Amino acid sequence: MKKRKKHPIDYQDPKTRREILIRQRRDIWTSKQIESFAKHFRLKPGMKLLDAGCGYGYILHTFGPYCMPGAELVGLDREKKLLATAKRLATKQGLGGATKFVEGDVYDMPFEKNTFDFSVAHVVFCHLAEPEKALDELIRVTKRGGCIAVFDNAIGGGDGVSWNNIHRPTIREKLFNYEVVFRMIAGRKKLGQGDYQVGCYVPGWMEARGLKNVDVRSNERVFWIAPPYRSPAQKTVYRNTRERIKEHKPGSDIDKDVIKQMRTGGADKKMISKYRRLAGKRSKQFRKAIAAGTAAFTGSGQFWCIWGFKP
Repeated sequence: MKKRKKHPIDYQDPKTRREILIRQRRDIWTSKQIESFAKHFRLKPGMKLLDAGCGYGYILHTFGPYCMPGAELVGLDREKKLLATAKRLATKQGLGGATKFVEGDVYDMPFEKNTFDFSVAHVVFCHLAEPEKALDELIRVTKRGGCIAVFDNAIGGGDGVSWNNIHRPTIREKLFNYEVVFRMIAGRKKLGQGDYQVGCYVPGWMEARGLKNVDVRSNERVFWIAPPYRSPAQKTVYRNTRERIKEHKPGSDIDKDVIKQMRTGGADKKMISKYRRLAGKRSKQFRKAIAAGTAAFTGSGQFWCIWGFKP
């Protein structure tokens, strides 16, 4: 029997997973959108920037250069290991001298009021039980006239905007998928795990708090792959797709979390059984097509950037 060739990418390696996460977040926005955001946020040299819930420091890498020279770039996170990695990555990006990383909580930031010119939370609110409390903190630590920005999910339900040549769901399946998503969203909220629809609420929250010139943009990046996956971008999406399929397969930790969220959100045994059956079928079809190199799909996430200015 021919021995199966090991895939060259070890997805269990922490360094590899970190690089994939950074790349996925970076690839959400086009370079033109980043340039446009820098203008909308009124970034300029010498500014003091806060990345609240910074993780690996993606926001500092992205918008820090627009505040150079003379910038002070501060990353806040409650995880020491993430901060240590973020510090190394910032040094690698040539931002080390301008960066400072602080351990702390987004609900109670260790900064004086009116400290930062630009305060941002990137994919943070969707994981919080009390995102409005975190928004209040962002506003508190931002200077008058400064910008507060939130990048986050604004999921409406179902499959988003997508197509693939692997599985063609019926209308009944699509309606079922919508119910599954909303059960998951309800379950996440009850479990205190956050809300993937949070981006939809943030503009109203900012308006209610008196922020000026509140505005919203959706990501315009469309992810797609089609054989033979020649370009670097195609290869990246292909690798990321392999990883997602592996992480979401039935019985995985992510699958168990989904079941728990559905159950907490009111799904009965019949719905959960049907979800498992359909998810298992789709997962098998996708794994087979990806392994054979025949998979093709297009998709656009539901991801928003919302910002406003402190009066």
